[in-house]
Amino acid sequence: MTFLLALLFGGYFVLGGLDYGVALVSRGRADLDRVAPVFLGNEVWLVGAVGLLFGAYPLNEGELLSQQRVPVGVALLGVVLVTAAYGLRLFRRTPGGVGVLDGVARIGGALALIGWGATLGGLWQGGDFQVTAVTGGCALGLLALGGLHGWAFVSRRWPILGGTSVAILALTFAAGSAVDWHVADSATLDLVRPAAYALLPLVLLAQAATWWMFRTRHPRQAPVAS
Repeated sequence: MTFLLALLFGGYFVLGGLDYGVALVSRGRADLDRVAPVFLGNEVWLVGAVGLLFGAYPLNEGELLSQQRVPVGVALLGVVLVTAAYGLRLFRRTPGGVGVLDGVARIGGALALIGWGATLGGLWQGGDFQVTAVTGGCALGLLALGGLHGWAFVSRRWPILGGTSVAILALTFAAGSAVDWHVADSATLDLVRPAAYALLPLVLLAQAATWWMFRTRHPRQAPVAS
């Protein structure tokens, strides 16, 4: 189950980080449109990861969320702002330029990356969250890495995107390896395990299908420029 939890959180930080990175470096509506069709699919990984954390690791869930409540709160505020900006941008009438929603998306992307980076640093550091060189470095590091991640996507720099994905996964797995995981009792796992392993292929299939359908177009049905 630990491998599956790592896979879900790793997938979220790579794909959700793409949403936040694009929001951070976007130059206007066109950049946001490129990732918007797959935005909700990317965020589903967080839902799956948190659900598995609650179901299979209840002791860790309570402990970690209590210890890391400050950076997690900052990250979730950023997630809400980015989600609102991606959704409300559909009602904008101006086709280009940097508007209010673009600014909201940029702020949200920065908060999400800083918050999640500080959370990973807090896990690595252990104990109650404190602002230290470790948590600050992880926060700023994920902010810079997420920005490069988003830029590589909108600019179609696929080798760079692959490199940033590997770096994000490495940071995520390093933080997770510092946690002493306590799995739930066998009766609980007997309920959680079949559902988790049955849903994972469906999530992967839905994610792949969404990316394939929107690989060259955004919601306005205009081609994505190279």
